[in-house]
Amino acid sequence: MDIIRRNFFRLLRAGVYDSEEQIEPMSAWKWRQTFELSLQTGLAPLLYDGVQACQGQFFLHLPADLTVSWSEEVARAEQRYEQSSRELAQLMAQLGTMQLRPVLTEPWATMPFHSHPEHHIAEGVNIFFPYETQGKKADEWAQANGSDCDDTHRYLLRYKWQSLQVEHRHRLLLLNNRLTNGTLQNIVEQERLEGGTAYVSICNQHMETTNATLTMLVALLNIVRTSLNEGLRLWQIVDLGVLLRQQGDRVDYVKLQEWIERLRFTRMSQLVATALTGLLGFSNDEVPFVPASKIGGDVDDIANSVLNTRQRGTRYFRYNPGEGIASVVASITHKLGNVKE
Repeated sequence: MDIIRRNFFRLLRAGVYDSEEQIEPMSAWKWRQTFELSLQTGLAPLLYDGVQACQGQFFLHLPADLTVSWSEEVARAEQRYEQSSRELAQLMAQLGTMQLRPVLTEPWATMPFHSHPEHHIAEGVNIFFPYETQGKKADEWAQANGSDCDDTHRYLLRYKWQSLQVEHRHRLLLLNNRLTNGTLQNIVEQERLEGGTAYVSICNQHMETTNATLTMLVALLNIVRTSLNEGLRLWQIVDLGVLLRQQGDRVDYVKLQEWIERLRFTRMSQLVATALTGLLGFSNDEVPFVPASKIGGDVDDIANSVLNTRQRGTRYFRYNPGEGIASVVASITHKLGNVKE
Protein backbone atom coordinates (compact mmCIF):
# COMPACT_ATOMS: atom_id res chain seq x y z
CA MET A 1 0.00 0.00 0.00
CA ASP A 2 1.49 3.37 -0.99
CA ILE A 3 2.07 6.23 1.44
CA ILE A 4 -1.03 8.15 0.34
CA ARG A 5 -3.28 5.24 1.18
CA ARG A 6 -1.45 4.46 4.40
CA ASN A 7 -1.93 8.02 5.62
CA PHE A 8 -5.52 8.00 4.34
CA PHE A 9 -6.42 5.09 6.61
CA ARG A 10 -4.40 6.53 9.52
CA LEU A 11 -6.38 9.77 9.35
CA LEU A 12 -9.63 7.82 9.04
CA ARG A 13 -8.84 5.71 12.11
CA ALA A 14 -7.80 8.78 14.10
CA GLY A 15 -10.86 10.77 13.06
CA VAL A 16 -13.53 8.11 13.52
CA TYR A 17 -12.16 5.75 16.17
CA ASP A 18 -9.86 8.11 18.14
CA SER A 19 -6.88 5.82 17.63
CA GLU A 20 -3.35 7.16 18.05
CA GLU A 21 -1.68 7.31 14.65
CA GLN A 22 1.68 8.51 13.40
CA ILE A 23 1.52 10.31 10.07
CA GLU A 24 4.27 9.75 7.50
CA PRO A 25 5.83 12.75 5.73
CA MET A 26 4.27 13.60 2.36
CA SER A 27 4.77 16.25 -0.29
CA ALA A 28 2.14 18.92 -0.96
CA TRP A 29 1.10 17.02 -4.10
CA LYS A 30 0.50 13.81 -2.13
CA TRP A 31 -1.55 15.69 0.46
CA ARG A 32 -3.71 17.03 -2.35
CA GLN A 33 -4.13 13.49 -3.66
CA THR A 34 -5.20 12.38 -0.19
CA PHE A 35 -7.80 15.14 -0.11
CA GLU A 36 -9.10 14.15 -3.57
CA LEU A 37 -9.39 10.55 -2.41
CA SER A 38 -11.35 11.68 0.64
CA LEU A 39 -13.76 13.56 -1.64
CA GLN A 40 -14.19 10.58 -3.97
CA THR A 41 -15.07 8.26 -1.09
CA GLY A 42 -17.34 10.83 0.59
CA LEU A 43 -15.24 10.77 3.77
CA ALA A 44 -13.55 14.19 3.62
CA PRO A 45 -15.08 15.49 6.90
CA LEU A 46 -14.11 12.32 8.78
CA LEU A 47 -10.53 12.49 7.52
CA TYR A 48 -10.41 16.16 8.48
CA ASP A 49 -11.29 15.06 12.01
CA GLY A 50 -8.20 12.87 11.77
CA VAL A 51 -6.12 15.83 10.64
CA GLN A 52 -7.33 17.75 13.67
CA ALA A 53 -6.58 14.80 15.97
CA CYS A 54 -3.02 14.54 14.64
CA GLN A 55 -2.29 18.28 14.80
CA GLY A 56 1.12 18.98 16.23
CA GLN A 57 2.81 15.97 14.69
CA PHE A 58 6.10 16.87 13.07
CA PHE A 59 5.27 15.39 9.66
CA LEU A 60 1.73 16.76 9.39
CA HIS A 61 2.20 19.74 7.07
CA LEU A 62 -0.73 20.55 4.83
CA PRO A 63 -0.52 23.40 2.29
CA ALA A 64 -2.40 26.44 3.58
CA ASP A 65 -4.82 26.56 0.63
CA LEU A 66 -5.59 22.84 1.05
CA THR A 67 -6.40 23.36 4.72
CA VAL A 68 -8.86 26.07 3.71
CA SER A 69 -10.48 23.89 1.02
CA TRP A 70 -10.78 20.96 3.41
CA SER A 71 -12.32 23.06 6.18
CA GLU A 72 -14.80 24.53 3.69
CA GLU A 73 -15.85 21.01 2.67
CA VAL A 74 -16.42 20.21 6.34
CA ALA A 75 -18.50 23.36 6.79
CA ARG A 76 -20.71 22.37 3.84
CA ALA A 77 -21.21 18.91 5.32
CA GLU A 78 -22.20 20.44 8.65
CA GLN A 79 -24.74 22.69 6.95
CA ARG A 80 -26.25 19.75 5.09
CA TYR A 81 -26.45 17.73 8.27
CA GLU A 82 -28.04 20.59 10.23
CA GLN A 83 -30.76 21.03 7.62
CA SER A 84 -31.35 17.32 7.04
CA SER A 85 -31.44 16.39 10.73
CA ARG A 86 -33.91 19.20 11.45
CA GLU A 87 -36.16 18.09 8.59
CA LEU A 88 -35.87 14.46 9.69
CA ALA A 89 -36.97 15.38 13.20
CA GLN A 90 -39.98 17.20 11.75
CA LEU A 91 -40.87 14.26 9.50
CA MET A 92 -40.61 11.67 12.26
CA ALA A 93 -42.64 13.89 14.57
CA GLN A 94 -45.35 14.24 11.91
CA LEU A 95 -45.50 10.48 11.32
CA GLY A 96 -45.45 9.89 15.06
CA THR A 97 -48.39 12.20 15.75
CA MET A 98 -50.37 10.13 13.24
CA GLN A 99 -49.51 7.06 15.37
CA LEU A 100 -47.91 5.30 12.41
CA ARG A 101 -44.97 3.95 14.44
CA PRO A 102 -42.11 4.88 12.10
CA VAL A 103 -38.87 2.97 12.73
CA LEU A 104 -35.71 4.76 11.63
CA THR A 105 -33.13 2.54 9.92
CA GLU A 106 -29.70 2.93 8.32
CA PRO A 107 -27.86 5.14 7.63
CA TRP A 108 -29.42 7.77 9.89
CA ALA A 109 -30.00 5.34 12.73
CA THR A 110 -26.23 4.87 13.09
CA MET A 111 -25.24 8.56 12.91
CA PRO A 112 -25.75 9.38 16.61
CA PHE A 113 -23.09 6.81 17.50
CA HIS A 114 -20.40 8.77 15.64
CA SER A 115 -18.29 11.16 17.70
CA HIS A 116 -19.02 13.77 14.99
CA PRO A 117 -22.39 12.82 13.47
CA GLU A 118 -22.49 16.16 11.65
CA HIS A 119 -19.56 14.93 9.55
CA HIS A 120 -21.31 11.74 8.49
CA ILE A 121 -22.57 11.16 4.97
CA ALA A 122 -26.14 12.48 5.18
CA GLU A 123 -27.70 10.25 2.56
CA GLY A 124 -31.37 9.35 2.16
CA VAL A 125 -33.69 8.57 5.05
CA ASN A 126 -35.05 5.02 5.34
CA ILE A 127 -38.13 4.46 7.50
CA PHE A 128 -39.56 1.03 8.27
CA PHE A 129 -43.24 0.48 9.02
CA PRO A 130 -43.69 -2.87 10.79
CA TYR A 131 -47.48 -2.92 10.42
CA GLU A 132 -49.26 -2.98 7.07
CA THR A 133 -52.12 -0.65 8.06
CA GLN A 134 -49.81 2.08 9.37
CA GLY A 135 -47.51 1.67 6.37
CA LYS A 136 -50.39 2.17 3.97
CA LYS A 137 -51.48 5.34 5.78
CA ALA A 138 -47.91 6.63 5.74
CA ASP A 139 -47.72 6.09 1.97
CA GLU A 140 -50.99 7.94 1.46
CA TRP A 141 -49.69 10.85 3.53
CA ALA A 142 -46.41 10.90 1.57
CA GLN A 143 -48.19 10.91 -1.78
CA ALA A 144 -50.32 13.86 -0.64
CA ASN A 145 -47.54 15.87 1.02
CA GLY A 146 -44.34 14.82 -0.73
CA SER A 147 -43.09 15.07 -4.31
CA ASP A 148 -41.45 12.85 -6.92
CA CYS A 149 -43.20 9.76 -5.56
CA ASP A 150 -42.01 6.42 -6.95
CA ASP A 151 -43.87 3.25 -5.99
CA THR A 152 -42.51 1.01 -8.75
CA HIS A 153 -40.51 -1.11 -6.29
CA ARG A 154 -42.31 -3.75 -4.27
CA TYR A 155 -42.77 -2.97 -0.57
CA LEU A 156 -41.16 0.44 -1.09
CA LEU A 157 -42.21 4.04 -1.66
CA ARG A 158 -39.64 6.68 -2.56
CA TYR A 159 -40.41 10.37 -2.37
CA LYS A 160 -38.96 13.75 -1.54
CA TRP A 161 -40.03 15.71 1.52
CA GLN A 162 -38.54 19.20 1.76
CA SER A 163 -34.90 18.47 0.88
CA LEU A 164 -34.92 14.86 2.13
CA GLN A 165 -34.91 11.79 -0.09
CA VAL A 166 -37.11 9.36 1.83
CA GLU A 167 -37.91 5.67 1.52
CA HIS A 168 -40.92 4.10 3.23
CA ARG A 169 -40.10 0.43 3.68
CA HIS A 170 -42.75 -2.17 4.29
CA ARG A 171 -40.00 -4.73 4.77
CA LEU A 172 -36.96 -3.83 6.83
CA LEU A 173 -34.75 -5.19 4.08
CA LEU A 174 -35.33 -7.25 0.95
CA LEU A 175 -33.03 -9.78 -0.70
CA ASN A 176 -33.44 -10.78 -4.33
CA ASN A 177 -32.92 -14.49 -3.76
CA ARG A 178 -36.35 -15.80 -2.81
CA LEU A 179 -35.09 -18.53 -0.53
CA THR A 180 -32.81 -16.32 1.55
CA ASN A 181 -35.29 -13.47 1.49
CA GLY A 182 -37.95 -15.71 3.04
CA THR A 183 -35.45 -16.67 5.74
CA LEU A 184 -34.60 -13.01 6.34
CA GLN A 185 -38.25 -11.97 6.72
CA ASN A 186 -38.77 -14.73 9.29
CA ILE A 187 -35.68 -13.56 11.20
CA VAL A 188 -36.85 -9.93 11.20
CA GLU A 189 -40.38 -10.79 12.30
CA GLN A 190 -39.25 -13.04 15.13
CA GLU A 191 -36.59 -10.63 16.38
CA ARG A 192 -38.96 -7.68 16.18
CA LEU A 193 -41.46 -9.54 18.37
CA GLU A 194 -38.98 -11.07 20.82
CA GLY A 195 -35.84 -8.91 20.77
CA GLY A 196 -37.32 -5.52 21.62
CA THR A 197 -36.51 -2.15 20.11
CA ALA A 198 -34.07 0.69 20.69
CA TYR A 199 -34.03 4.47 20.34
CA VAL A 200 -31.68 7.11 19.02
CA SER A 201 -31.77 10.86 19.56
CA ILE A 202 -31.51 13.33 16.68
CA CYS A 203 -32.18 17.02 17.22
CA ASN A 204 -33.23 16.19 20.80
CA GLN A 205 -35.98 13.91 19.52
CA HIS A 206 -36.11 10.21 20.41
CA MET A 207 -36.71 8.00 17.41
CA GLU A 208 -37.43 4.29 17.43
CA THR A 209 -34.99 1.99 15.67
CA THR A 210 -34.22 -1.73 15.67
CA ASN A 211 -32.28 -3.39 18.48
CA ALA A 212 -28.49 -3.65 18.25
CA THR A 213 -28.38 -7.24 16.96
CA LEU A 214 -30.87 -6.62 14.17
CA THR A 215 -29.21 -3.29 13.33
CA MET A 216 -25.87 -5.09 12.99
CA LEU A 217 -27.41 -7.68 10.67
CA VAL A 218 -28.96 -4.98 8.47
CA ALA A 219 -25.63 -3.11 8.32
CA LEU A 220 -23.88 -6.29 7.15
CA LEU A 221 -26.57 -7.12 4.59
CA ASN A 222 -26.53 -3.59 3.21
CA ILE A 223 -22.79 -3.95 2.59
CA VAL A 224 -23.45 -7.24 0.78
CA ARG A 225 -26.28 -5.80 -1.33
CA THR A 226 -24.32 -2.69 -2.29
CA SER A 227 -21.19 -4.69 -3.14
CA LEU A 228 -23.13 -6.84 -5.61
CA ASN A 229 -24.50 -3.78 -7.42
CA GLU A 230 -21.88 -1.06 -6.98
CA GLY A 231 -18.86 -2.63 -5.27
CA LEU A 232 -17.67 -2.23 -1.68
CA ARG A 233 -18.38 1.17 -0.13
CA LEU A 234 -15.94 2.24 2.55
CA TRP A 235 -18.38 4.46 4.44
CA GLN A 236 -20.65 1.45 5.08
CA ILE A 237 -17.74 -0.49 6.59
CA VAL A 238 -16.77 2.55 8.67
CA ASP A 239 -20.36 2.71 9.96
CA LEU A 240 -20.29 -0.96 10.85
CA GLY A 241 -17.09 -0.35 12.80
CA VAL A 242 -18.75 2.46 14.74
CA LEU A 243 -21.64 0.13 15.61
CA LEU A 244 -19.18 -2.50 16.82
CA ARG A 245 -17.36 -0.01 19.03
CA GLN A 246 -20.42 1.81 20.38
CA GLN A 247 -23.12 -0.87 20.45
CA GLY A 248 -21.15 -4.12 20.34
CA ASP A 249 -21.82 -4.97 23.97
CA ARG A 250 -25.55 -5.04 23.21
CA VAL A 251 -25.28 -7.50 20.30
CA ASP A 252 -26.08 -11.20 20.63
CA TYR A 253 -23.22 -12.55 18.50
CA VAL A 254 -24.30 -16.18 18.82
CA LYS A 255 -27.60 -15.23 17.24
CA LEU A 256 -25.90 -13.00 14.66
CA GLN A 257 -23.53 -15.77 13.54
CA GLU A 258 -26.47 -18.14 13.23
CA TRP A 259 -28.32 -15.62 11.05
CA ILE A 260 -25.29 -15.09 8.81
CA GLU A 261 -24.98 -18.84 8.23
CA ARG A 262 -28.70 -19.25 7.55
CA LEU A 263 -28.61 -16.39 5.04
CA ARG A 264 -25.45 -17.76 3.39
CA PHE A 265 -23.42 -14.58 3.79
CA THR A 266 -20.49 -16.24 5.54
CA ARG A 267 -17.84 -15.49 2.90
CA MET A 268 -18.85 -11.86 2.50
CA SER A 269 -18.85 -11.39 6.27
CA GLN A 270 -15.29 -12.72 6.32
CA LEU A 271 -14.29 -10.14 3.71
CA VAL A 272 -15.85 -7.34 5.76
CA ALA A 273 -14.11 -8.59 8.90
CA THR A 274 -10.77 -8.51 7.08
CA ALA A 275 -11.43 -4.90 6.03
CA LEU A 276 -12.18 -3.96 9.64
CA THR A 277 -9.04 -5.59 11.01
CA GLY A 278 -6.66 -4.88 8.13
CA LEU A 279 -7.68 -1.31 7.33
CA LEU A 280 -9.55 0.17 10.29
CA GLY A 281 -7.45 -1.15 13.15
CA PHE A 282 -9.86 -3.61 14.76
CA SER A 283 -8.55 -6.66 16.57
CA ASN A 284 -9.97 -10.10 15.74
CA ASP A 285 -11.72 -10.12 19.13
CA GLU A 286 -13.57 -6.92 18.19
CA VAL A 287 -15.17 -8.65 15.20
CA PRO A 288 -16.90 -11.58 16.93
CA PHE A 289 -19.43 -12.23 14.19
CA VAL A 290 -16.66 -14.06 12.29
CA PRO A 291 -14.39 -16.73 13.85
CA ALA A 292 -10.82 -15.41 14.23
CA SER A 293 -9.47 -18.29 12.13
CA LYS A 294 -11.61 -17.13 9.18
CA ILE A 295 -10.38 -13.52 9.20
CA GLY A 296 -7.61 -12.83 6.72
CA GLY A 297 -6.95 -12.10 3.08
CA ASP A 298 -5.27 -9.68 0.71
CA VAL A 299 -5.63 -6.39 2.57
CA ASP A 300 -4.02 -4.39 -0.26
CA ASP A 301 -6.61 -5.74 -2.68
CA ILE A 302 -9.42 -4.81 -0.30
CA ALA A 303 -7.94 -1.31 0.06
CA ASN A 304 -7.88 -0.95 -3.71
CA SER A 305 -11.50 -2.06 -3.84
CA VAL A 306 -12.90 0.29 -1.19
CA LEU A 307 -10.98 3.28 -2.57
CA ASN A 308 -12.04 2.63 -6.15
CA THR A 309 -15.45 4.28 -6.51
CA ARG A 310 -15.79 2.93 -10.08
CA GLN A 311 -15.34 -0.71 -9.20
CA ARG A 312 -17.62 -3.37 -10.64
CA GLY A 313 -19.95 -5.22 -8.32
CA THR A 314 -19.62 -8.40 -10.40
CA ARG A 315 -16.24 -9.15 -8.81
CA TYR A 316 -18.10 -9.98 -5.57
CA PHE A 317 -20.49 -12.51 -7.12
CA ARG A 318 -18.23 -15.35 -6.05
CA TYR A 319 -18.79 -14.43 -2.40
CA ASN A 320 -22.53 -15.01 -2.76
CA PRO A 321 -23.45 -16.29 -6.24
CA GLY A 322 -27.09 -16.96 -5.35
CA GLU A 323 -27.84 -13.37 -4.34
CA GLY A 324 -25.57 -12.00 -7.07
CA ILE A 325 -27.40 -13.74 -9.90
CA ALA A 326 -30.77 -12.92 -8.34
CA SER A 327 -29.76 -9.24 -8.15
CA VAL A 328 -28.94 -9.15 -11.86
CA VAL A 329 -32.21 -10.83 -12.79
CA ALA A 330 -34.19 -8.48 -10.54
CA SER A 331 -32.48 -5.44 -12.07
CA ILE A 332 -33.22 -6.56 -15.63
CA THR A 333 -36.82 -7.41 -14.76
CA HIS A 334 -37.37 -4.01 -13.14
CA LYS A 335 -35.92 -2.18 -16.14
CA LEU A 336 -38.09 -4.15 -18.57
CA GLY A 337 -41.12 -3.43 -16.43
CA ASN A 338 -40.48 0.31 -16.79
CA VAL A 339 -40.18 0.24 -20.57
CA LYS A 340 -43.00 2.20 -22.15
CA GLU A 341 -44.53 1.00 -25.37
